[in-house]
Amino acid sequence: MTEILVVAEQREGVLKDVSLENISLAREMAGNDGNVTVLAMGSGIKPVGERLSLTNADVVLIADDPHLKDYTYDAYRHVLKKVAEERRPDVIIGGHTSLGMDFFPGISVALDMGVATDCVRAVRNGGIVTVTRQLYGGKIDGEFSVEGACIITMRPGVCKPCSGGSVSPTPFAADFSDLKNRTSVRGYEKPPREDVDIEKAKIVVSVGRGIEKKENLPIFEELVNSLNGSVLAGSRPVIDSGWLPKGRQVGVSGKTVKPRLYLALGISGAIQHLSGMSGSDFIVAVNKDRDAPIFKVANVGVVDDIFKVVPAIVKELKNQAQAK
Repeated sequence: MTEILVVAEQREGVLKDVSLENISLAREMAGNDGNVTVLAMGSGIKPVGERLSLTNADVVLIADDPHLKDYTYDAYRHVLKKVAEERRPDVIIGGHTSLGMDFFPGISVALDMGVATDCVRAVRNGGIVTVTRQLYGGKIDGEFSVEGACIITMRPGVCKPCSGGSVSPTPFAADFSDLKNRTSVRGYEKPPREDVDIEKAKIVVSVGRGIEKKENLPIFEELVNSLNGSVLAGSRPVIDSGWLPKGRQVGVSGKTVKPRLYLALGISGAIQHLSGMSGSDFIVAVNKDRDAPIFKVANVGVVDDIFKVVPAIVKELKNQAQAK
C-alpha cells in the first residue's frame, strides 16, 4: 500500500496554508487505496491538531514536546527519522518555505532518499514521482523523475487546499534524552506589517505595464473600492517602477495568489506572472493585444483598452449598487 507522509508546518501554533495544500497533493498521490499520514511537530500545538483533524488525511500524528517549541534541524530530524522508520513512506512532502529549505535537503541524506525541491507540480505513477520545477526565473518548465522513495517540497500556493474530513489526532512521543541540538532559537523578528495581504483576498485586481504610469492608478483603485473583498496588486514591472509596494507583487519573485476572482488588467502574462496566479478560481483578462499569453489561462478574455473597459465596469457596479 502506498504511504505518503506530509510534514505539516506551523509557527507559534498557527498552521501554514501550504500544509493543507500538501495534504491535498498527498491524497492524489496515494489514491483510493493508499494512506496519507500527517506529522505536526511543536510545543503546545493543540489548535494545529484540531485543524488537521478536519482534513482528509488518514492518520494525524502530533509530536508535542518542549524540545520542539522552535524549529531546529536536529530536533525535527530526530522525530521525522523515527516516524519514517515506523511508517516507511514512499514519498515525504513538505513546503518549500524557509523551514523547508533548511530542513529537507539534510533529511534526504539522513533517510537516504532522493529529493526534489521547489516543485510546482508532482504526480506519482507506478512508483515513479515526476515533478515540475521552473528554471531560468520561470522561463522554462523542467520535468524530473525520481524512482523509489523520495522527498519533495512544494511551492506554496500551487495546489488547492485539501477537502474536509474527520480524523482523530494521535500523540507521537519521541525520546529526546540523547538529542544533541547544535542550534537554538533566540527569538523571532517579524517583518514590517504590510498594508494588505493579497494572498488571502477573495478578489485580486492586478495591473500591469498597460496602465502606463502611476498617475493612472486611481482609475483601478476605484474599481477595487467598488468590489467588496478586493485588493489591488500588480505585476513585476509595476512593482519595479515603484508604483505599488513590493508586498503587492504577484509572480515568481512575488506572491502566489488563488482568489475566487482574478482580474488581470493590462498584463501581458509572462510565465513568471502566470505561475503566481494561474491557480485562481476564475480569471478575467483585459488587454489590447489579442495574442497576449494571459489569454491562454483566462476564463474570460476582453481584447480592448483597459481605460475604456474599467470605467465601464465601475459605472455598471455603481448602477447595480444604486438599484439595490
